[in-house]
Amino acid sequence: MKLFDIILFVLIFCTFIIGVDQAIVIGFSESYWIFMFSLALLFLYGYRKGQRQSREKEALKPSQKQKKKKRKHG
Repeated sequence: MKLFDIILFVLIFCTFIIGVDQAIVIGFSESYWIFMFSLALLFLYGYRKGQRQSREKEALKPSQKQKKKKRKHG
């Protein structure tokens, strides 16, 4: 996990907690934008996680092909 992803996850958590606090204090309709910001950050985090996983899968594919070639020759 990259440093930016960790910071993003902490920011998601903090904005959600702030949103809950503000919903209790001033009402949900006034703090709605905080929840939407938190949700947008959550979508960004999920997108980045999916991109990282697909890159890791692509990096594994050539090494798996090399192992299969070695088995055929050996």
